[in-house]
Amino acid sequence: MKNRDGVYIIRFNKKVLLTIFLLIILFIVLKGKFRTSKIFNPENQVNIVIDPGHGGIDGGTGDVRDILEKDINLEVGLKLKKELLVENYNVIMTREKDESLEELSNIKTSRYRKDLDARKTIINENQPLAYVSIHVNASTKTSARGVKIYHFPGSVEGQRLAENIKESIDEHLYKKYLKEDNLKSEVLTENYYILRETKYPGVLIEIGFITNPEENKLMKSKKYKEKIAYAIKKGIVEFLGK
Repeated sequence: MKNRDGVYIIRFNKKVLLTIFLLIILFIVLKGKFRTSKIFNPENQVNIVIDPGHGGIDGGTGDVRDILEKDINLEVGLKLKKELLVENYNVIMTREKDESLEELSNIKTSRYRKDLDARKTIINENQPLAYVSIHVNASTKTSARGVKIYHFPGSVEGQRLAENIKESIDEHLYKKYLKEDNLKSEVLTENYYILRETKYPGVLIEIGFITNPEENKLMKSKKYKEKIAYAIKKGIVEFLGK
C-alpha cells in the first residue's frame, strides 16, 4: 500500500505474525533437543559399577576398636559415585550402606561365596563399560604401603583400566596431594573371584595398608578419601576416552 507521501506501508496479518513467531520458537526448542538427546538417551548411557568390598557381618580387615575396611570401602565408594555422576555417567553401587549381600544370591554355598556371587551378578547384569571393586590392604609388615591395582591375568582391557588409574593416582594423589614423588601405585594381576567371574573390564583396588601407621591415619582423613576417589574417577574417564 502506498500512502499520500509516496511511502510504501506493509500491513501484516496478526495471525501470520503469530504463526511465524511460534515456528521460530519450535525450531529453537527442537534444535536444542536434538543437540542434547545423545546425553539423555538410555541407548547411549554409560554404566559404571562401584563395588565397595565387604559390609555387614563381614568387616574385612582392621580393628573394631580403630577402623574397619568395610567402612572405608563404602566411604570411598560413595565419594567415587559423586565424582562419576558429575561426568554424567550412570553409576550402580553393589551396596550403599553397611550390609552384606549373600541374601541376593540363590546358590547353595558359604555366606562368603554367596556374597561374592551377588556382587558378580550385579556387575554382569548392568553390563558396565568399567567396574571398580574397592578394598583396603593389610600386612604383617607395618612398613608395607601403597595403592595396589589388580586386574585379571590376560585381560587387555582390565590392564588398560588399571594402568589409567595407576597413572592418575600417581599424579593426583601421590605427586600433587601427598607430595610423594618416589611413591608409586602398582599394577598387578590376580585370580580374584570378582575379576575372574565378571564379563566386563574391571579392577580391584587396594587403596592402602590399614596396618601401616601413616596410611592408617590417612584413611581416617576425609580429604584423603576424597582425593583418592577423584584420582580413580580421572583414571576411569581416561580409560573411557572422555
